[in-house]
Amino acid sequence: MKKQFIAAFMSAVLAMSALTGCGKNPSTPVSNSGENPANFTKQTWNFACSTTETSTWAQAGQKFAELMAESTGGAVTVKVYAADQLTNGNQSEGIQALMDGDPVQISMHSNLIYSAFDPRFNVVSLPYLFDSYADADAKLDGEAGEKLTAILSEYGLHCMGIAENGFRQLTNSVREIKSPADMKNLKLRVAGSNLLMKCYELWGADATNMNWSETFTALQQNTVEGQENPLPAIDAAKVQEVQKYASLWNANYDCLFFCINEDLYNSLTDEQKAIVDENGKKAVEYEREINRSGDDEILSRWQSENGMTVTKTEDLDIEAFKSAVEPVEAWFIEELEKQGYSDAKDLVNAFK
Repeated sequence: MKKQFIAAFMSAVLAMSALTGCGKNPSTPVSNSGENPANFTKQTWNFACSTTETSTWAQAGQKFAELMAESTGGAVTVKVYAADQLTNGNQSEGIQALMDGDPVQISMHSNLIYSAFDPRFNVVSLPYLFDSYADADAKLDGEAGEKLTAILSEYGLHCMGIAENGFRQLTNSVREIKSPADMKNLKLRVAGSNLLMKCYELWGADATNMNWSETFTALQQNTVEGQENPLPAIDAAKVQEVQKYASLWNANYDCLFFCINEDLYNSLTDEQKAIVDENGKKAVEYEREINRSGDDEILSRWQSENGMTVTKTEDLDIEAFKSAVEPVEAWFIEELEKQGYSDAKDLVNAFK
């Protein structure tokens, strides 16, 4: 199971293809102290992520590269390949390459992409599952996260930590969105997830899957009128240049699994594993910090430079949005059970 790519989900994954614009050459680690206390042999690991080389995902990979260089006296080189360059930009193939251990040994990919292999990973993106960053951290670093890392192990992956893509916010070019009534028939590009599509159906939007690299042009030409993504991803793609309104509704959240191929990990000594895990933990903490730190600057710039109207969370009818998607949890559990996942209820309950 862990080596097979589930083709039935390919179309959904392609709708979330990576942001473009990265360089062709991989990033390399900084200089090191020359000390190698755990006696790592000289080796090179390739890190892959979906987003551009300026993204927080790639920056986390670079941080891990620096930490490994320092911890191993330069014995372990981690090369950072942004935008899934090693698999021609295909995110799902990037994960498959990680499972195979070639040409990817380490990666940071979204739970929404992982749902192409196992729909249980969609649990993280249930609507209004988290009420804050602190809540997300507590659950993903606790029992709920342990259940997800156990599932990752079924696919031959050792999870070093769970980073974040973040709360997915809504933008559009038509009107200010404050309640589900404002969503009616709004043409939105939604990430390739059956769960997200179900949410937007209940909110009344006219949602469609679309390749992320095609979204800016579609918004510019009014093929679609809006989209949803975390603020750093929206900003990196310059979507604010063709959108007039942003609603900070914190409806859905997605995380990033920072994984290393399990066969590679198991080939290490216990001392070496401890170093990898500690550096992985530090890289995740770093990614969470930088992913959150820019939100205020982004919103201020959108308003001052792009003239965007930003509707804050407290100005939205959040209870109406929550009420509209109340059936999603039961629907999600039923969908998993239909596919033979007997742990569906336990998995959802772990996040409560």
